[in-house]
Amino acid sequence: MEIKVNNKKTVMFIIAFAILLYWSLNHFPVILDGVSITVGVLSPFLLGAAIAFILNVPMRFFERQLSRFLKDKKKVVRAASILLSLLLAGGIIIFVLLTVIPELVDTIVALNNGIPAFLEKMDTWIRGVTKSYPEVTQYLSTVEINWSNVTDLAVNFLKNGVTDILSSTWGIATSVVGVLTNLCIGIIFSIYILAQKEKLGFQFRKLIYAYIPSAKADRFFAIGRLSHRTFSGFISGQCMEAIIFGLLCYGGMLLCRFPYSMSVSVLIGFTTLIPVLGAFLGTALGALLIFVTSPLQAFWFVVMIIVLQQIDENLIYPRVVGNSVGLASIWVIVAVTVGGSLMGVLGMLIFVPLASVLYALLRDSVNGHLSKKQLSDSRIEGPPEETASRHRNFVKKPKSAQGKKKQ
Repeated sequence: MEIKVNNKKTVMFIIAFAILLYWSLNHFPVILDGVSITVGVLSPFLLGAAIAFILNVPMRFFERQLSRFLKDKKKVVRAASILLSLLLAGGIIIFVLLTVIPELVDTIVALNNGIPAFLEKMDTWIRGVTKSYPEVTQYLSTVEINWSNVTDLAVNFLKNGVTDILSSTWGIATSVVGVLTNLCIGIIFSIYILAQKEKLGFQFRKLIYAYIPSAKADRFFAIGRLSHRTFSGFISGQCMEAIIFGLLCYGGMLLCRFPYSMSVSVLIGFTTLIPVLGAFLGTALGALLIFVTSPLQAFWFVVMIIVLQQIDENLIYPRVVGNSVGLASIWVIVAVTVGGSLMGVLGMLIFVPLASVLYALLRDSVNGHLSKKQLSDSRIEGPPEETASRHRNFVKKPKSAQGKKKQ
């Protein structure tokens, strides 16, 4: 029996895949190390691509507005749009830092100044306990303590603690330098991507069409356009949701007359960019700021944020972000929960638009299969209520007829 050329290619592909799968399972740690090294090397460029994708959203808005006045100067419009996008992102970050950091510094200083008074209160409380309960003092006097061992333990702890602090400080310093270096490289790389995005896109399309069949390449780029539209909508929707929640927090704090209303609202609005978890982080920092002024007000502030968060999670977030990515409210909540469980904060940010893309692909696939089977929506929904009631009456008739015959 002769084997056709296409069958030979399929058999060879299956054999090669089986060999590769067997080798991967036996050398899985090596593969993980290779992936981590590759990601570490490419991290500045991946960061730059992410920055370019985010900045592309406001850049397109600026390009549309500037093109009305500078119609024949595309290079000038592109350069001005990139600059305005960078200034907008940098201005938002600087505004948040200048609004929040001074309040945090004042809070830390107030806490530091309040420590001596707190220690005095603790000392007074301990003295009162010893006077009220003399048996505790008698018991403590009978306890024998080996002070030499305690001293040795304290000295060893201080030695190890100083060593750990120095090593951790050096590690933090080197990591901060590495992060700043990657950030600078990423920003420069993102500027190059934004400046030449049409040319880079054309080159990538040529590469895909050169090595992939045309039908599969068309499908690949259709999915790419859907993903780009979905992720862009998610970014704009997430920013809109953060602004709305920050304004709600500001209005609630003014209504309840809480201190630091502006700085806390800006902080919570900025941290709300992280789905679900960001609100808890902003609430903790805001409660810390208010706690220095009034612990009771800090408690009611947390209660207010919990109420606003319930409104946000059940009404605002699913509608604003869900509509922007074309995903139903229930699936937005599921995507946030699953993404947070698997990948933490990054998973929360990625899984909502990813779930929207998968939902759209599944919807198109299901509709395609149903159209091939020539099944309409009315057929799938089932008979109407009148038809169903007639059907129930028709089913009950034989029983009554049998009863009459028995009589």
